[in-house]
Amino acid sequence: MLTKLMKPIAVSLLVAVTALAAEKPKVTECVKIQSLTKTDDEHYWPNWANTCPYTIDKVYVMIGFLDKFRKPLGDGVWGLHFIFQGAHRVTRFSTPTGVSGFEFVSVRKVTTDSDEALH
Repeated sequence: MLTKLMKPIAVSLLVAVTALAAEKPKVTECVKIQSLTKTDDEHYWPNWANTCPYTIDKVYVMIGFLDKFRKPLGDGVWGLHFIFQGAHRVTRFSTPTGVSGFEFVSVRKVTTDSDEALH
């Protein structure tokens, strides 16, 4: 009798666990870069948020710097680590060398792969 009762419970539990696992969004889908603001020739301020329902271990944001004609001047990357659920920050970053005269900053890609971000 107990084994007949255990089978439906086990199946229900398996379905519930599978459904919960499927609902966890990817880090790249829920790290939101709301704006990138140039402050001067050497600094910019990203406004970002973690909309994931969990703490993110690490994420890398690959960005591009463009001149006033939207011509690429160079690339940069910044990493964030241990970002709590619901975190929202505006952070000051320095520009990499070779992008003086930039007018725009754009997000190229958000990734959790450090090798991809740094190469």
